[in-house]
This record gives sequence, C-alpha cells and structure tokens, in this order.
Amino acid sequence: MNIADFLNSLAVELGNYLEVCGLAYQLVQEENRYLNSSSPRDAYSKSEERKELLERVSGAMVRIKAHKALWAKIPAGERVKHMNISQLIKQNMDLIMKTVMLDRENEKLMLKHGMVPPDRLPSSSQNNPGAVAGMYQRNQPGV
Repeated sequence: MNIADFLNSLAVELGNYLEVCGLAYQLVQEENRYLNSSSPRDAYSKSEERKELLERVSGAMVRIKAHKALWAKIPAGERVKHMNISQLIKQNMDLIMKTVMLDRENEKLMLKHGMVPPDRLPSSSQNNPGAVAGMYQRNQPGV
C-alpha cells in the first residue's frame, strides 16, 4: 500500500471512529437527561443500546490501532503536511474526553440515586488521597 492509499484509509477509519464516538456521546447525553429527570431509572432503557455501541467502538478502535503504528513511522515533516489527519485525531480525542467526563458525571448520579449494585461501588480508599499516599509509601522499595 502506498502512502496516499494509507492516508486515505486512515482518514476513512478516523471519520468512522468519529461517527461512532459521536453516537456514544449522544447516548451518554440521553442517559444524563434521564438521570437528571424525575425518573432517573429510565436511564436503564439505554443499556442494550450501550452494549451494541460498545461493540462498534471496540471494532473501530482495533482498526485505528492497526493504522497507528504506520502513522507513527511516517516522518514528522511528512505528517505535518496532512493536517486533515491531525484534525481528525484531535476531534476524536476531544469527543472521547467529553464523553468520558459526562459518563463520570452519570456514574455519580447513578450512585446518588442508588442505582449501582453494591458489588460495583468504589472503595472508600479510592476517593481518599491520604490512603493512596500511604499505599505508595508502604510499597516503596527499602521502606
């Protein structure tokens, strides 16, 4: 595959991934609306859609990873010439971050509404910086 074909293929895969990430963000927004409504348990209605979308995201990620190594081998001077690829990468990263942040907010809302099974609750030490610092200190070599 020559470089032009590779770049076209990469742009298509990044565009497809952006579309799937956009669907994931929309889903997380819908869940957020439910969780902020008077009937937060309606957010469970999105669980099947979430599972299907997760499969699509996983497949798209595998295809992107296949291109990642080849993209990294292209000299930086050549990569700079292909701003469309860089822009697609940035758009994907930005959308992923927005989705993750909103999903974390949704998790907090689910905790608040008692919608998380007890075995899925985070440990108290996870939110305690002192406990984390103590764990690092105890596990340092020679301490």
